[in-house]
Amino acid sequence: GCTWSIKPGEYPRFDLYDLADRLRGKGWQVPAYPMPPHRSDLIVQRMVTRLGVSRDLAGMLMDDLRQAVRFLSSGRRRPSVGQETAGGYNHT
Repeated sequence: GCTWSIKPGEYPRFDLYDLADRLRGKGWQVPAYPMPPHRSDLIVQRMVTRLGVSRDLAGMLMDDLRQAVRFLSSGRRRPSVGQETAGGYNHT
């Protein structure tokens, strides 16, 4: 697994929730969430992969991550995607 946050003192045009949303639109589940109450000022994003993930699949994720960061850094916005657009699992 891998966890990251935005570097202290850096103020990009987006936050990690925006990045998680962009990646969800491509089918990736890379959640962003705040740390426990004593560090709730820190937002992190975490990625966990299964054993045996192929280099090709990891490369696709990194390409989508780079595209998402470029898009969000440009300041362009679009409405958040809904479940119908992004897909995903429904517990009902």
